Amino acid sequence: MIQEKLESYLSTLGDTEKEALAKTIKIVEEAGATESDFADELIKIASDEMNVDVITMSCIIVYAYLSKEKIAELTESGNLGKEEADILSGVLKIPEFNDEKLKQQNENHIKLLVTLSGDVRAIIILLAEHLLKIRHLKDKNDPESYKNATEVQYLYSPIAHRIGLYKIKTEMEEVCLKFFDYETYRSIADKLQIKKAERDQYIKAFIDPLKKKFEKSGLKVSIKGRPKSISSIRQKMRKQNIDVDGIYDLFAIRVIIDSTPENEKSDCWKAYSLITEEYKPNPYRLRDWISVPKSSGYESLHTTVIGPAGRWVEVQIRTVRMDEIAEKGLAAHWKYKNGTDGQQGGNIFSKIREAIENPDTSKNITAEKKALYSNEIYIFTPNGDLIKMHEGDTVLDFAFAIHSEIGSKCTGAHVNNKFVSIKQKLQNGDTVKILTANNQKPAAEWIKIANNPKTKLRIRRVIDANNNRLAEIGKEIVRQKITQFGFTYDEGAVHKIAKYFGYDRNVDMYQKFGEGTIDVHKIKNALTEEPESIAQMPENKNYREATTEKGTDYLIIDNLDTLGYTFAKCCKPLPGDKIFAFVTADNGTKIHRYDCPNAKNILTRFPYRVINAIWKKDASKDVVNGTIKLFGNYDPGISIAINNVIVNEFHVHMRSFSITEEPGGKFSATLSVNLLGENQLEGLKERFKRVKNIEKVL
Repeated sequence: MIQEKLESYLSTLGDTEKEALAKTIKIVEEAGATESDFADELIKIASDEMNVDVITMSCIIVYAYLSKEKIAELTESGNLGKEEADILSGVLKIPEFNDEKLKQQNENHIKLLVTLSGDVRAIIILLAEHLLKIRHLKDKNDPESYKNATEVQYLYSPIAHRIGLYKIKTEMEEVCLKFFDYETYRSIADKLQIKKAERDQYIKAFIDPLKKKFEKSGLKVSIKGRPKSISSIRQKMRKQNIDVDGIYDLFAIRVIIDSTPENEKSDCWKAYSLITEEYKPNPYRLRDWISVPKSSGYESLHTTVIGPAGRWVEVQIRTVRMDEIAEKGLAAHWKYKNGTDGQQGGNIFSKIREAIENPDTSKNITAEKKALYSNEIYIFTPNGDLIKMHEGDTVLDFAFAIHSEIGSKCTGAHVNNKFVSIKQKLQNGDTVKILTANNQKPAAEWIKIANNPKTKLRIRRVIDANNNRLAEIGKEIVRQKITQFGFTYDEGAVHKIAKYFGYDRNVDMYQKFGEGTIDVHKIKNALTEEPESIAQMPENKNYREATTEKGTDYLIIDNLDTLGYTFAKCCKPLPGDKIFAFVTADNGTKIHRYDCPNAKNILTRFPYRVINAIWKKDASKDVVNGTIKLFGNYDPGISIAINNVIVNEFHVHMRSFSITEEPGGKFSATLSVNLLGENQLEGLKERFKRVKNIEKVL
């Protein structure tokens, strides 16, 4: 049944191509092809108006007669050829576009379409489909018709123009003008009809002398006049700010030469010579697209001459082959693959892709620019906006691309409705919703997560700005406390405080005060305490043999077994770590690891306060590797709340943590921690039960 509709197309093919097409038709019919007027018309457009190659036609047959579900099954089954499967997979990847965003960002949408579709022949299929759709538009009140017309006007008509499908592009533009602005369309059409008799008479007067010249020269030509399209007249009216009556060049003359491949260029220039012998040309209006064709494949000579009655007339000179390609686009080159240009199919379609991506055909596309285009990806916001990114960019890059404030508060994202971390790399066409929390702040490790140099720079700026703000707050805290304690606020006092807390730069100390990580009450100690006034601590001696005491006493502190101690929050020691005890000025004895960030400062500045300490032999028995599972209602800030309990309240080691967003707005999380004793594990579980949005703790 399908083959009958392709008789004229099949007559142009060789035996191998016919066999390939017959195989596809058989696969489609066995898959349950559904006959419809839509499918039949789509096939007719592809064969008669676009003259596509055999592989593209095979794909259009599949696309026309099968559902998207069956197409997807076929592409995965391996029954189709690899090229056909790749092309159809590209067609299925194209998402629904937001009409308003398409109007605002049509260039980004065009590039997204190219990159998502993979093989550019997928776009040719979509062009054929949308040409068919606009031929069946209803009115502007019909949502589907409005959507189809919008997509054609802002997406497919520009693409048709770029790949040389000028006839299709003109039809698309005129239908869209008629659909969106019927009054203007009707006004221009009526005036063109009124002028038709006058125009036909003038064209005859212009052509008659040329026919005689061509007959004498031996060139076989056909000459015809054609009216300019209504859409092009409308564009000229807008550009020149005139009415249709003010446009005198409402038509163009086309000279089409029946020439052999080896004589095409010389015959075109010979025709040009004969025309300019009869009519004086405007030398500034010569366009030579024969020596250097457009990237769309368009080849033609254009000139403007002074015709009868002193009127300027545009003349286009081309061969039969050039005219077919001008009418049916670059894809029609496949028929002439053994012609003078020697172009093969693959190169043709790479040219189509380049023409779509790079509409400025007047400039050469450098290798660097091509690399830049190939590195681009396009990401949707939930509102349908398209943000241009680069391969390798992460959720964090995307958040900062929207706004630095959003990036600074980013905690993760929903990518295609799935929760991911800020590290997640994005793929072309992803829809991304950024999640934020007001208490989130950029950290230095974010610079490693970011892929884009601009993002890295923005993160550094935000961190620097935050540090500067904290330093200003801390500076004011120090000034107030020095004054409050009855001392004079001057450089000497500040230097003494900085030295006491172990900072070489005042700004670093101010920042810590601004963060609230230093006890402000110790400022008085820093201003009054002298090393000589501190009681001498016992000299370090050899470690004693560990005892077998039970309970919560985990350490042996040299000669001071009864000394009270707590574990330092900065390094959270656990049995097995190399540790020492540090006697603070007013906060008891703290146990630190030797690899603690503060260890170097303590051991260098306060060696007289450092005491040997070791773990008891049985201390490791009390270390619990606990696993806790949490369930509840998902909230963007839930990860931060969980982390706050573990790190800031219980001060325990978190070995691993994962959280997954579940259907219905729920979440599940699993965390593994090291604790001292079962009691601490149970206490941690009880604390989680009081966290908002956590419903179940296991």
